[in-house]
Amino acid sequence: MRLTGTAAMITGSSRGLGRAVALRYAREGARVSLCSRTPKEIEAVAQEIRRAGGEAIGLKADVSQERDVDRLTAMTLKAFGRLDVLVNNAGVLTPRAPIHQVKVTDWDATLAVNLRGAFLCIRSVLPHLLKQGSGSVINVSSGAGKRRAPTWGPYAVSKFGIEGLTGAVAEETRGSGVRVNAVNPGGTRTSMRASAYPEEDPTQLQTPEDIAGIFVYLASEASREMTGLSLDAPDWLKEHPEWR
Repeated sequence: MRLTGTAAMITGSSRGLGRAVALRYAREGARVSLCSRTPKEIEAVAQEIRRAGGEAIGLKADVSQERDVDRLTAMTLKAFGRLDVLVNNAGVLTPRAPIHQVKVTDWDATLAVNLRGAFLCIRSVLPHLLKQGSGSVINVSSGAGKRRAPTWGPYAVSKFGIEGLTGAVAEETRGSGVRVNAVNPGGTRTSMRASAYPEEDPTQLQTPEDIAGIFVYLASEASREMTGLSLDAPDWLKEHPEWR
């Protein structure tokens, strides 16, 4: 119960990594606010948490829309009275292609959710975190945002942007009690991964539950001195097995 008393907002939490982090946070004692664009799926996750004795609200929200994000923040604060952790997990991956073959609509949709969404969420919650003098922002990055990634197009660009956004906001908030870090999950057994690598055997990949522990660490007081870092989940968890 390392997150008792903590309130967390997790975007894109109806499935995959977001769902795994939400369930793990709840087991660790956090109250969680969940969102996705699929209301039935997000409510199912919230109900699962509540049936297990946790506190959760599930809300339909499109993180690329400022009005939705501000409503999500307001409803989270209304439900829990505070907000301590933001996990920017919502993301999309359009068909991989060389840049000259990428559809403009795919480019716009990817940047809107993956990067604009993270910006809007940070912009919305940061005044509350700064006012209380504490909090953790955790941005989900990718290996595609740390290296040259041909054919990953707008997804890679969005994740390079996440890395830059993480560093910039970490410096802007340094000394305030708010910390901002990024996590690269690595190859994980999700539907997004399957769409990118249809030939891959998913049973050879780690599951979202395998890496949820690093998100617990970054949400907990144990990481209160860490900011501006980009952590690779598999490597970090090998060095810190107590957080698995």
